[in-house]
Amino acid sequence: MELIKQIKDAEKQAKDIVDKARQDAALLVEESKKQRTNILREAQRRRLEAIEKAVADAQAAGKTQVEELNRQGGQDILALKAACSSKIQPCIDTIVSRLQQTS
Repeated sequence: MELIKQIKDAEKQAKDIVDKARQDAALLVEESKKQRTNILREAQRRRLEAIEKAVADAQAAGKTQVEELNRQGGQDILALKAACSSKIQPCIDTIVSRLQQTS
């Protein structure tokens, strides 16, 4: 009888150990899911921050390049006008002279 009682007690202890292990495993799985979700959220937040920073940097660089191109274009226009201004009056004189000759 004593042996049967010990066997039943051992079975109950084994069942309790298995039940406790299942509970612990379920808690570990739940905690792991929460950690994974938090890690994914953090990664997504960092990714969005990196994208926003890259866009802002690109906009700033683009603005600087546009300003430089506008400045350079303005200088090129002034240089072209300066180079052509001395040739305009002789061209006008030539055209007027030819028009007068044909009239």
